[in-house]
Amino acid sequence: MGLKELYQEYPDEFMDYAEKVLDSYFGNIFVTWRNQKIIYVNEKLAASIHMRKEDLIGLSLEDLRAKKLWLRSVSQELYEEKRAPFNAYNISKFGNELFTHVEPIFNDQNELVMSVQFSIPRQMLQEFSDYINLEKSSFQNYKDIADYLQARREASEQLVFKSPAAQLTFKDARYLAGMDSTVLIYGETGTGKDVLANYIYQNSKRFDKPFVPVNCSAIPAELMESEFFGYERGAFTGARSSGKPGLFEMADQGTLFLDEIGELPMAMQAKLLRVLESGEVMRVGGTKLIHTDVRVIAATNRDLKKMVEENRFRADLYYRLNVMPLFLPPLRERKEDILPLAEVFLANNNRKYNLNRVLTPEMLRDLTEYHWPGNIRELRNIVERYVISGRMDIISPSALPPATSPSAEGQDLLQAALPLHEACKRFEHAYIRRVMDHCGGCVSKAAKELGIHRSLLYKKLKQMDCGAEGQTAQP
Repeated sequence: MGLKELYQEYPDEFMDYAEKVLDSYFGNIFVTWRNQKIIYVNEKLAASIHMRKEDLIGLSLEDLRAKKLWLRSVSQELYEEKRAPFNAYNISKFGNELFTHVEPIFNDQNELVMSVQFSIPRQMLQEFSDYINLEKSSFQNYKDIADYLQARREASEQLVFKSPAAQLTFKDARYLAGMDSTVLIYGETGTGKDVLANYIYQNSKRFDKPFVPVNCSAIPAELMESEFFGYERGAFTGARSSGKPGLFEMADQGTLFLDEIGELPMAMQAKLLRVLESGEVMRVGGTKLIHTDVRVIAATNRDLKKMVEENRFRADLYYRLNVMPLFLPPLRERKEDILPLAEVFLANNNRKYNLNRVLTPEMLRDLTEYHWPGNIRELRNIVERYVISGRMDIISPSALPPATSPSAEGQDLLQAALPLHEACKRFEHAYIRRVMDHCGGCVSKAAKELGIHRSLLYKKLKQMDCGAEGQTAQP
């Protein structure tokens, strides 16, 4: 139903409600007829210049400009230049900075008959920006929880610990799960610290209560306090009208998993310590303490003890968190787990992409011999890429031609007196072998270090293999 039909059906109410709709707009509305008079302003615009709507509507633009209420007259600019819609910066007599959008309105004869201005104070734009940042941070927390729930569904399949090192860690984790004490998990990036935290939670007395994971490095420093402890209504610009509970309140009676705990700023470390000691939080802008009962599991890939010595991590918080430390070994130290994990990831991705890939004996050998700097996360990604592309993206060190030191190779080349192109070719091959060996056979990593595309590196490696065979056949 259009406006005409609405007016015909509700003639008595239409104008009254139309004006209420315009007055409810969050910014200023200013409408002029030709270049002569004001035919409408909303309540917010009138209030911003300390006047009444009734005194403004019908006022000539000449009289209005004489009052010098704004630094510039954007409506006059529109009429004089017959401009298309444009944006302008303006300042009111009372110091309000305004972002203004001006829309021209033409009649059927293409004559400019009206101008409509929509203005938003700079302060309001800043409030919008703060609110967007706050919501983005909240969204990241919700995403972390959603990611955790997805990982939780797959966790039972990915709990592979056949190696002695992993068995010892998970045995300690199972014991600590029943103790309800703070646990600090150490491990390199990608070792599965979140899986171990989930394992502790699932086997604890709080398994039927909330589990709230949070990546400490993903929260902007200026929003950390409000995210961890919540805030009251009107606590700051952009705050929700209903307030918001913090992570400790959300995890009450349950478990809070603080991943990347080493990334917390020093100021936040002090506030976190207080909550860990007392169990009480106070929302930003609040006046009362809220008691919480939360078990904390923290994780880090940093050396917190060294950070304490360097005054980058609070000693008192370190000792409060380090009650029961757990060390999750890197994948290169638990080789017995590589193939079982690969089979789990293979089955998951075959199911996900509706494919039926298999790992050949050569691939299994390469997976076992590779040193896995990215740990389980790298293994998961490589297996998924293999399922998608049909190509395994690693080369084991044993599959490479014997490495030769570039300096020794250079000496040989000087003595051989070879043509320049042949000498360059041999040096290139020696250098590629060295980089591949340094990268543990990972083509992607070596290509990045060499500054070439992965497909080009594959081509060069293939040529090197052919060249090696040709040299062997020579007498």
